[in-house]
Amino acid sequence: MRKNDFIAIILVTLFTFPVLYVAMLLYTGALRFEYGFADKDLEEELRVEEVRHSKRRDSLAAENSKTFLALQQERAEIIRERERLLEIQERLEMLQENIDGKRDELINERKQLESKLNTNPESENSRYKQLARLYGAMKPAEAAGILETLPDGQVTSILTNINDDRQRARIMTSLSREKAARISKLMR
Repeated sequence: MRKNDFIAIILVTLFTFPVLYVAMLLYTGALRFEYGFADKDLEEELRVEEVRHSKRRDSLAAENSKTFLALQQERAEIIRERERLLEIQERLEMLQENIDGKRDELINERKQLESKLNTNPESENSRYKQLARLYGAMKPAEAAGILETLPDGQVTSILTNINDDRQRARIMTSLSREKAARISKLMR
C-alpha cells in the first residue's frame, strides 16, 4: 500500500466519523437543534423535570423510611424476644438450683434412713421374729399367698425365723416353684 493511499484513508476516516456520530445523535433524539430564543417553555420544562425528579426522590425516601421503620420494629421485637428468653433462662436456672437442693435433701434423708437401718439391726430382727410367729400361726396356703407378694430377702428372713421346721416346709411347698427356688438359694 502506498503512502498516499494510507493518508487518504486516515483523512476520510477523520472527516466521516464526526459526521456519522452527529447523524446518529440526531436520529436517536439525543441531540436536537432549536432555533430561536429561549422562552419560558424551556424554563417550565426544566421545572417539570425537577418536580418529577423530586417526586421520584420523595417516593424513594418514603419507601426507604417505611423500610427503615419496619426494620426498627423488627429489631425492637428481636430485643423483646431476647429479653424474654433471658428471663426464661433465669427461671430455668432457679428451678434447676431448687431441684438440686431438693435432690441433696433427699440424698441426706436417704443416708440418715440407711444409717438408722444399719444401726438398728436388732429392731429389724425383732420385727422379722414377730412376723415369723404370725405367719407360723397361719394356715400354710394363706401364709404362702401373702409371702408370694413380698421381696425374696424379706421372705427369707421371715422363714428363717419360723422355729417349726414342719410349718416352714408346708409354707415353702405352698409357694410357687420359682419363688421357692429363689428362697432356697438365699437360705443356704
